Amino acid sequence: MVPGEEEGKKGLVKKAELSPVSLDSIIFAVPGSTASISALIDAARAGVDVVLMDNWRPVARLVPARYGFFLRLWHAQLRTYMSKKRRASIAAEVAGAKIWNQRINLIYMSKLSVKDKYSLRRLADEVGKIVDSLSSITTAEEAMQAEAEAARLYWRGVRLLVPSELGFKTRLKRFSLPPGSSPDPFNAALNIGYGMLQKEVWRAIFAVGLDPFIGFLHKPRPGRMSLVFDLMEEFRPLIDREMLSLARRKPNIIARLQNEKNEEAVNEVLRIALNTLNEHRQDIFKQTRRLATSLLNETEYNGFKLSY
Repeated sequence: MVPGEEEGKKGLVKKAELSPVSLDSIIFAVPGSTASISALIDAARAGVDVVLMDNWRPVARLVPARYGFFLRLWHAQLRTYMSKKRRASIAAEVAGAKIWNQRINLIYMSKLSVKDKYSLRRLADEVGKIVDSLSSITTAEEAMQAEAEAARLYWRGVRLLVPSELGFKTRLKRFSLPPGSSPDPFNAALNIGYGMLQKEVWRAIFAVGLDPFIGFLHKPRPGRMSLVFDLMEEFRPLIDREMLSLARRKPNIIARLQNEKNEEAVNEVLRIALNTLNEHRQDIFKQTRRLATSLLNETEYNGFKLSY
């Protein structure tokens, strides 16, 4: 079933018969969606990514039986986590790549606004200093602190360009919201985009054979896919840039996301996020394989960095 496509006057989604080999992903994002066991078996055999989402957050996926063959890589991943020096090195590189990409976004944004050009360039310079400081960190916790400091500066710059009617003040994570409250529309758009990014990074981690729960920048804890969140960091600025572009071009679309319920607005955000991720899917897989190689061979890891 293809979400968002109307059939007649009832607003029903269209149905189509598709061969498993013609599918890339099956995403269950609508409550009440169903699939037969035989269809899921066919999807698994064809290597189709099957993901269940709740409020645009991936919560479960179909795991192929072959996933258990990666024990050697899991051991290397755990050894690296247990080494304070190696963990700090990878954490610094992940944080550094994200902060670098945020700086590139700030430079890009400075070209969009004559009024805010110099403010954005100053923020980009400050963020650049944080990138340079990462060469001297000795723990993953220090890398996380640097990432948080850069984020504070970065979102200050983003706020300058988000249309004021959208009510964006700063980045609000889901868990930081008071119970029962909703994010502003721009944060809602980011949440949807990040949810699709999480799905894509999680998929790459499974395909390469890494353990999604053993991360380096984000401290592992029960139920937390720390490695997924690690690798997401390097690619979040891609989503940021596209959501900012949409907010400036079509603020009325973003405004309809106040409760993340408007179908037209959600579909537009999904379309843009998926197009962006399709363009960078090979980059995501490349980075995941690069990390796996670094863990197995105990070599340096190099993060994903945008060019000017």
